[in-house]
Amino acid sequence: MKKKSNCTPKCMTPEEFDKWIERNGYKVMMCDTPVPYYNTGVSCGLPNDMGNIPPEMMMMPGVMARDQNVVIMRAKGNSMEGVGINDGDMLMIEYTQHFDNDDIVIASIDGEETLKSYHVDEDGQQWLVPANDAYDPIPLTEDMNVRFGGRLLWQLRREPRDIPRHINQSIKQYKMVNKLYADTKTTPRVPTEAEVKTALHSIGDKVEKARHWLGPCRILMDCGFIPIDRYDLFCELVRGELPKLKAMPAAKELSRMAAGCFSKPFDQWCDKKAPVHGKYYNLYYNAAIEMLKVLPPSSHHFPLPPTKQAK
Repeated sequence: MKKKSNCTPKCMTPEEFDKWIERNGYKVMMCDTPVPYYNTGVSCGLPNDMGNIPPEMMMMPGVMARDQNVVIMRAKGNSMEGVGINDGDMLMIEYTQHFDNDDIVIASIDGEETLKSYHVDEDGQQWLVPANDAYDPIPLTEDMNVRFGGRLLWQLRREPRDIPRHINQSIKQYKMVNKLYADTKTTPRVPTEAEVKTALHSIGDKVEKARHWLGPCRILMDCGFIPIDRYDLFCELVRGELPKLKAMPAAKELSRMAAGCFSKPFDQWCDKKAPVHGKYYNLYYNAAIEMLKVLPPSSHHFPLPPTKQAK
């Protein structure tokens, strides 16, 4: 595989950019509506708790404010990065006490402010749910002093950027796949969603423990079906296809076990460099092999070694 040299990107002229906007059907919106802007993080206080702090006024398109009682504040922290809300993003919040399930809301819990998704489960339990696996969902109980301040209408971001971790993961996966298959005559295709779902049903009862799903997860990452290190997406897929599975994988547990060679492509796995050894290593290894057995050979070029004795 020949290595291509870097290209030299060219910038559009203002005239080209105007034509691009017109060609793609974008419409210009007039900023004709003043909206109060508090230069403080959501977690530093609800809009109703701002006291005498005078807000600045930002001119926004009326179609965004929709004649509602709104303010603009800044997001603080990374608990909602899973839905693209990053630290420092500006958020347009509507004052309201009426929420739909899964709305993103600002709330105060015993005096501590937070921005989370509001959810009521099938048992009627109310939750505030983060969009980051590093944080746990918060069940709302009777002994809590909970006050809702509003719901998120719009997210406004200056110089938007992808999360560096995601950028590095995407590049890492691209390089890994190209390195693995550089010497082959054909490029493996990513397995289809139908093929992966069929494979999961085939191996569901062969994976003994929830954490052993790290093996099949690694195979799907190596094939390009699951982004590198996105154990949450894999677990969501398994839950959707195998809702009655006893050994249900959890993203935190898979991430914790992805150490040593378990954090690398499957063809680099070996007992000596794994976080577990002997029969325990073989259980992860064999779960990966089971996934390879049922995926179409055209989706990977891994040699298919025999399973190892786990007892």
